[in-house]
Amino acid sequence: MNTAAVILAAGFSRRMQHADKLKLNIAGVPMYQHVISLACTCGLFSTVIVVTNQPDIAAFAAQNGAQAVENLRAAHGMGTSVAAGTRALPENTDFCAFLTADQPFLTADLLRNLVETACGQNKIAVPRVDGAPKSPCIFPARYFGQCKALSADKGGKGIYQQHLDDVVWVDFPDGHAWRDIDTQTDYSAVISG
Repeated sequence: MNTAAVILAAGFSRRMQHADKLKLNIAGVPMYQHVISLACTCGLFSTVIVVTNQPDIAAFAAQNGAQAVENLRAAHGMGTSVAAGTRALPENTDFCAFLTADQPFLTADLLRNLVETACGQNKIAVPRVDGAPKSPCIFPARYFGQCKALSADKGGKGIYQQHLDDVVWVDFPDGHAWRDIDTQTDYSAVISG
């Protein structure tokens, strides 16, 4: 199966009190570098697309073999970034993982579990911790049309909720790896250990 990754890195960090969360230091490097590096080196993705409007993130993506895509409508919400990234996928893509750049604790093993589940069952794979859905989700190509049509602040969750019979839930016991950092409180908790 030809599997791609789209990394969403075009947000405005509105809940971070005037700080750009993707530039915050996690283990010695800006947060966005963790997810881009992981996607580019894990061996799971034939194509990695980074949706961003920031030149330094685009440059880092290119240095690591990813394709940077600008989203001129990013201010309208995350759905526009999902759409922009999906439109940039090669035509022969069978599955796509949609990752957010604010999840610095994801691992290759977790991604492999999701990708193998999605490809093996030919379904949407959604991770879950204690019954709560998490990101990233893996979508088969038959949903790319709906992904391209997204707008405003509705992401992939809005799609898979309409197709629950085609979702395979992948349960994980440890929530730490799925943490995203949206607020100053989230960041303070991470850096304080």
